[in-house]
Amino acid sequence: MFFTKHSQLMKLMAGSFTVILTGSALLTSQESVQAKSQASTKLEKLLAPHKASYGYYVDQYLLNRKENDSPDTNPSTALFNNTFAKFYKGDGTKLNPKILQENIDKSVKISENVTPAEELRSYITDRQDSPYDVIRGLGPYAEAFIENSNAKTLFYNLPTSELPADTKDDPGSGITWADEKSKLGSMVDLVDTTALWYYSSSGNAKQFYKYIRPFRQDPRVQVNPYLKAAFDATPQNDYDFPSGHTTQAWETGLSMAYAFPERFQQLVTRSSEVGYDRILVGRHSPLAVMGGRILGTAVAASVLNNSQNKSIANKAYQNAQSVLLHSKVTKSKDDYKNYQTNLKNFEYRMTYGYKPISSTKEKMRVPKGAEVLIQTRFPYLNATQRREVLYTTGFKSGYPMGQDTEGWGRLDLFKAGAGFGSLLGNTTVNMNAKRGGFDASDTWRNNISGSGALIKKGTGSLTLEGANSYKGGTFIKDGTIIAANKDALGSGNLKLSDGTLKLSTKAVSVKGNYTQGKKGTVRVNGNSRIVAKGTGRLGGKLVINLKSKPSKKHVLFKFSSRHGKFAHVTVSGGYKGWHVAYTKNGVELVK
Repeated sequence: MFFTKHSQLMKLMAGSFTVILTGSALLTSQESVQAKSQASTKLEKLLAPHKASYGYYVDQYLLNRKENDSPDTNPSTALFNNTFAKFYKGDGTKLNPKILQENIDKSVKISENVTPAEELRSYITDRQDSPYDVIRGLGPYAEAFIENSNAKTLFYNLPTSELPADTKDDPGSGITWADEKSKLGSMVDLVDTTALWYYSSSGNAKQFYKYIRPFRQDPRVQVNPYLKAAFDATPQNDYDFPSGHTTQAWETGLSMAYAFPERFQQLVTRSSEVGYDRILVGRHSPLAVMGGRILGTAVAASVLNNSQNKSIANKAYQNAQSVLLHSKVTKSKDDYKNYQTNLKNFEYRMTYGYKPISSTKEKMRVPKGAEVLIQTRFPYLNATQRREVLYTTGFKSGYPMGQDTEGWGRLDLFKAGAGFGSLLGNTTVNMNAKRGGFDASDTWRNNISGSGALIKKGTGSLTLEGANSYKGGTFIKDGTIIAANKDALGSGNLKLSDGTLKLSTKAVSVKGNYTQGKKGTVRVNGNSRIVAKGTGRLGGKLVINLKSKPSKKHVLFKFSSRHGKFAHVTVSGGYKGWHVAYTKNGVELVK
């Protein structure tokens, strides 16, 4: 489907985008300078983009025009040269019958097992304008968005009977999904710029690949009973791959997530769910919706990278932060409040149960400009670090739709929204609490591995929820690190020279030595415990909050050997008379 944003055609020029890669290791000597240079060069090589036959999508996306009808001229078609083009040709030739049959079999299985809730949701997804479909990903902010953007749709419930063949969906009925002149007009403008232009379309790739829709390939595919007549009435050249609704959902979801990163993971979850809904309703196949995810992601990154759209993106972010974030209308139902459920569903939809067809050990590839997708989610990271987040959270290689040259198909944006998956080198995080938002407080939920160190600077607070194993150690130089997992601090040393270490779980392990300087503060509860395999060198402040009555004697710190004492100890809470006692190997809370 061809979309235009305004009645008058605007002229866009593709802006150039340059990524400057910089290191993050500490400079301590000439040797360390040299080591840093070598490490930086290695990191640059790992994170460098890979050029495809069409170049880089972010540089070529404006060539997705109807007149450019082949992979030689259209990047939206060439994007699938190494994936779908190896399975099927537009003349009907099945190059990989096994994968194609599995695609239909999966369509059958999914469409045969639709719950009443899924029947309603997938019906509404089909009928509503695609950008409106994604609003539910805003959860408790959805009502506020609808109210402040003048968002509209005709479809809320299932009909009482099957729709006639000539039934119109929202766009066909002349319904505009939201208003660019509303209180949230700048946020709407960014979505429209990303999802409603000619370059946003999946139609050119569809007309090249000409892959028949699943319900026309196999009668076992169950079509939503309210939509059968409408589906049957669509023209034969209304093809399956890639899914247009899914493409637009990702264009919309990532635009909204850029403007409102507080719902980043929920919005990408909903974007992936739109694709699943297309299979549930019988309209699309798994390969088609995975293709839509890939194309929509590439388009969103391209729009956000174009220098001519910088003002639109910035205004959208400021608009969402000032209007949506502080809105009093936050009573909407949140279908995406369960993190583990979101993770499970998102990961399944990355492959739809396909098994790898080639090596799963190829290194991750991060497309040029993809780091912009998480720019507002991690405002305290530089461009190189955001590329590292994408690199270390990327999906395994080898799956049918994950082999494109640039790496769009392997971006796991749900996991990327949870922080690093690995520290490839010494990683400095400098957060400024005065800026608010994620700069003031953030949580990393992935299990972080790697050889690097985590160096915390700045006044903000960083919570580590994962079972981490990074080897380089944890260095707190300012601000706060909150350990919310037994293995939050990795497998190296802990050095608290300034700032605060706070425990929000009962026991935290330090695999190496524990060192606390005179400006450092550690905050624990009366039932908390830090156990270090190495030595403990103490100084600075210890703050104990007795939320509950401790046992007669509680070991707060345990080391292989203890050296020094805390300069200041504060015990607060409703239980009096407790103090610390130092032992050869630790610190106890006694009365």
